[in-house]
Parts: sequence; structure tokens; C-alpha cells
Amino acid sequence: MTTSPIAATAGAARQRLASSLASLQQDPNLPADVLELVSGLARAMGPLFQVERGTGDPSLLFTARAVLQETLGKMQTVDQSVVGVPDATAAIAQSLGMIFSAIREHHIADPAAAQPAPVVQAAPVPQPAPVPQPAPVVQPAPVPQPAPPAAQPLVAQPPPVLLVQPAPQPMPLVQPAAQPIPLVQSSPSVPRETAGAPVPAVPRVHSVIPETAAKVPVGPNGLPRIEVELDVHSDSNFYTDFLGDIRNHGGIFVATFSLLSANTLCEVLISFPGALTAEVRGIVKWKREPKGDSATIPGLGVEITHASPDAWKLIDRFIKNREPIIHEV
Repeated sequence: MTTSPIAATAGAARQRLASSLASLQQDPNLPADVLELVSGLARAMGPLFQVERGTGDPSLLFTARAVLQETLGKMQTVDQSVVGVPDATAAIAQSLGMIFSAIREHHIADPAAAQPAPVVQAAPVPQPAPVPQPAPVVQPAPVPQPAPPAAQPLVAQPPPVLLVQPAPQPMPLVQPAAQPIPLVQSSPSVPRETAGAPVPAVPRVHSVIPETAAKVPVGPNGLPRIEVELDVHSDSNFYTDFLGDIRNHGGIFVATFSLLSANTLCEVLISFPGALTAEVRGIVKWKREPKGDSATIPGLGVEITHASPDAWKLIDRFIKNREPIIHEV
């Protein structure tokens, strides 16, 4: 049976969510807020399964994306030490990235945007009640009288003018503008290592994790740990400056909805084609916030500050086959 690219993407996202859901359900005594995450994962897997089996329209990806974005927002209030919660956070972020790419690459239209805006009928303006007219008085036939002197002509009186006050118009409700949320700044940049030097251990007592890092799992060194998978068509890729030197303030762009604050120290586990992996350490230098349009890919620009010689070999081999992104740093 032939599987379409959209169905394959929906299946991969569903399987990633199912794996994290199985990890959460191992604990029979989950807190109430974690149970809400279980419900969100299950609700998102339904439309993904329909698209995967070909029984649902591809626009169901928007339904799954909305449920996952709502569940990801609830991660800020969930205890990250509960077993399965860090993996569920990573699974939601990775599934959102796959759904985001499928919508953009296959030009899937949002059904909610195609609905016409409802027509609001204006309230009728009340009309003034008609003024009752008095009944005409029937005069009896006059008795013939001798002709009086020349009668004065009667002057017709103009009808009374009615003043109608216009109906008062309702005052518009003005909503207060939303106040921006301040970004939490983390520790300053660390110096870059020389090529070939081993990666030093980072004492956990000196790790400073910003408030926004609660969405990202914490690695064994006490730093936020990001996982990224690279291939020739992935949204994630390495980046350099205009000189093309990745060791001179270059790094990796991670396409993700789990955003960290600028200057945040973190670890990145990179999966290369051929089942090869490398772990590097870096600092968040720039980021792209999620926007309403599907052309902007959200993510983080992590400058690589520490990497082993074997990791640099894998990085150099990859950028020879796929050119890195040019980003002015």
C-alpha cells in the first residue's frame, strides 16, 4: 500500500506522541495536572490517526496542532520531575515541528480561515408613535341669517412640529492592551574552546536555568537538553556568518516550539544521517518566535561553544553535503 507524504508525517507524529503517552501511563498515581497532559496527547492522536489511515482530510492537522499547542502551554505549571513529563514535553515539540512542516510544504489550507465572517444585522431604530388625530366634529346645518358685514378671511394654522430625539447609540467596549511578558535573562556567554580540546564537565551548582527552560528537559549536567535530527530536508540546520566559518561564532539552528531565553546555556544532542550522534554544548544567541503565518519556522540559534574532535568531524562532514544557513551574528 502506497502512503502519501502527509500520511507518513501524521503517522510519525502520532507514534512519537504514543511513545510519550506510554511513559506517562506507567505511574498509576499521576497528579491531576499531569492527567490533563495525558488527555491532551490522546485528543491530538485521534485526528493524526485519521490522516495517517486516509480516512480524514489533511486539514485535521490543524485540529491536532491546536490541541498540542494548548497542551504545551500547560507544561509551565507541571512538575518536570514527574516520570515521563520531560519526554512528553519533547514529544509535543517534535510533533508540532513535523505538523508545522507538513502544513507549509503541502500548502494545506486552514478550514477555520475559510469560513465567512457572520453578518451582523443592525438593530432597528425605534420610530416615534403616531400622534392620534382628533375625530372631526360634524356641525349642524346653519340657519339662514341676514348677510353679515364682509367676513374676515380665516388664516390656516400650521400643524404642530414634533421633535423626535434620536435613539442613543451603544458605547463601544475598549479592551485594555495586553502587557508584554518580560524575558528572563540567563547567565552571560562562556568562552569558546579551542578545536580538539575535550569538553569540560560543568558543575551543577553553577548552572542557572531561566524560567522559560521549564519547557525543555534538563540533562545530566543540569543544563536544558535539546534533541535535534538533521537530514537533507530538515528545517533544522547549522548556521555560519558571511565568512562561512562555523567555528567562529557559528552554531546550529534548532527548529522547535520549546523556546529558551537568549544567553541560556544548553546542551544539544544532534542525530546525523546514518544513525550517528554527537553532543555539543552552546549558548542561545538568537531565536524566532512562532507567528500566525506558516512561512516562519520558529526555533533557536545555538552558538556551539564546546564540542569534541569527533563531534567536529561529523559537523564538518555534514556541512560539506548540505550548505549551512547564513546568519549575521
